[in-house]
Amino acid sequence: MNRDLALKVLDAILISSRRKVKIKTLKNFFKDLDVEGLLTIAQKRYEDFGFFLYRDKDYVELTNRPELSSYLINFFNFEENEYFQDFLEVLAIVAYAGPISLREIDQIRQKESTTILKELLNEGLIKKHRSLYKVSKKFLEFFGFQKLEDLPDYHRLRKELKGKS
Repeated sequence: MNRDLALKVLDAILISSRRKVKIKTLKNFFKDLDVEGLLTIAQKRYEDFGFFLYRDKDYVELTNRPELSSYLINFFNFEENEYFQDFLEVLAIVAYAGPISLREIDQIRQKESTTILKELLNEGLIKKHRSLYKVSKKFLEFFGFQKLEDLPDYHRLRKELKGKS
């Protein structure tokens, strides 16, 4: 693989991964190429864009430039972000109906949920066993529950929420 192609592949890996990538894994993947050199070239190229190559010991991650964060917050309006609502909806479905399949989640929501499930898996809030999804221990800890049975009663909660609207 030549250097120009390697840089394109590196860009694709960093953009697609949406998480930290082990430098060792990159070195194994690119075999005889100078990965440190590729990362240095990539970082210089990103200076003209809204990206920053963040390095943390043995990992590298493509992130947004810190000085652009306020613009991104304004653009995406995180508090009313539809994607965030979808994220919470899928998480609630998995919590209350899990273990549950992708097909069942899509049927309940009446829309596709694959991308959101991948995000929840990456965050460690859910786990997948065979083709079924269920919440993880991290989910319980994050929301302050000891066990799944500690979740508020779904029917009572739904009734209370309907009464407030």
